[in-house]
Amino acid sequence: MHASAKRARRTPEEARRLILETAQQLIARAGPEGLRLQEIAAAAGISHPLILHHFGSREGLVRALTQQAVAELRDKLIAAMGSTEYSLEQQLDQVFDAFRDGLAQRLAWLATIDPAGEQAGAATIMHDIADSLHARRVATAPSGVVPERADTESLVHLIAAAAFGDAIFGPRLRRSAGLPLTSDTEHRFRAWLAALIREHSAHH
Repeated sequence: MHASAKRARRTPEEARRLILETAQQLIARAGPEGLRLQEIAAAAGISHPLILHHFGSREGLVRALTQQAVAELRDKLIAAMGSTEYSLEQQLDQVFDAFRDGLAQRLAWLATIDPAGEQAGAATIMHDIADSLHARRVATAPSGVVPERADTESLVHLIAAAAFGDAIFGPRLRRSAGLPLTSDTEHRFRAWLAALIREHSAHH
């Protein structure tokens, strides 16, 4: 970083955003080992004490990063699973894509650094998504049919677990099964999952 960058005057919000963005980039590049405050400070062109001023500790920074990742995922999943504008196949595509671009890995790495990270807000994400999806299921159910809330929660868990696992291990699993690593292979699995969900929903 140039000295002029180090002397740049930033608002507290700008400094906080810079620290989070830099930490996110280092984690994406080096995994959990990239979350060293001294390295983050050097990469951002700020002082180490400034990070402590904004986040209190390394753990505080990890929780802020977790909150950021969870909020990003929550917004993507609610948009995908709560909308009535998309077919089930399109919704699944959006859910699976929501975990891509390193977001699933980032959440997994942050969880290993801070196993109690659900206290930062992650514990409520599935509840919020289930609220959105259940409202959609109730609105689109045939007359006289009321979907069970517990069934919606199980569907959310199944879809999220499948999408999360696919983002991290999908290519390895397909390779070990001798399947081609193509978009067609991915879409066949998503189409199969959509058919499974439709068959289940027809009886619930």
